[in-house]
Amino acid sequence: MKWLLLVAIAVVSGCAKLPDVGTGGTSKRLIFTLTVQGEIKSNYVYVIALRPSQELNPTTQGPIPVIAPPWGNGFVAGNCTHFVRWDPAQSPRYILYQFRDTNLIDFFQLGVPINYVDVTPGGKVLKFELNLDQIAPVNPELIQSVQVNFLTMDRVPSGTGGTKNWDALGDGRLPSEINEYITIPLRTSGVYDNTRFGDLEPSNDAPDPDLEITDFEVEVRLQ
Repeated sequence: MKWLLLVAIAVVSGCAKLPDVGTGGTSKRLIFTLTVQGEIKSNYVYVIALRPSQELNPTTQGPIPVIAPPWGNGFVAGNCTHFVRWDPAQSPRYILYQFRDTNLIDFFQLGVPINYVDVTPGGKVLKFELNLDQIAPVNPELIQSVQVNFLTMDRVPSGTGGTKNWDALGDGRLPSEINEYITIPLRTSGVYDNTRFGDLEPSNDAPDPDLEITDFEVEVRLQ
């Protein structure tokens, strides 16, 4: 899938409703927040990668960043089933996608978050809300956790050459921490942020402040 050209658009807060996907309803909602050091740039790429699991503590790898060629899809590797991308070239600006294949090459637009906050000029925060059954429409009550990664990059490369600037969970300066991700339990309501995960995401591990993740949060709401 070819990325649409990003353009700068001044927007205000809003909300959106998902089309008829997973309309059975669920009492579990997930609120995602990403904060960067600089500002959210309309020509950069910001992705929240997801993988729901029926295990409370899955042992298989969650979503991880693609940081070098061969690029594959250019932004996420590991085990990932869905992702949300902030894309100011589209309306609404937050789009939920689903992968069709385990190689993470073919994906399609699934819908949009049930609520979101658009980015104002100079803003540094992305925030949106999903119903669990948007990413687990079949038997969402069986889903016990969601593996998550927050990914930022200046471009989505392809092929076997080139480089990109990026950030993701973990210390990108250390090879041993490049493939970090988090697992969010869904049994009870709670807030899971960088502090709760022992400052998993350090400061100043990305070369560009507009890519530098300074904080993240996933809130679980049982309603």
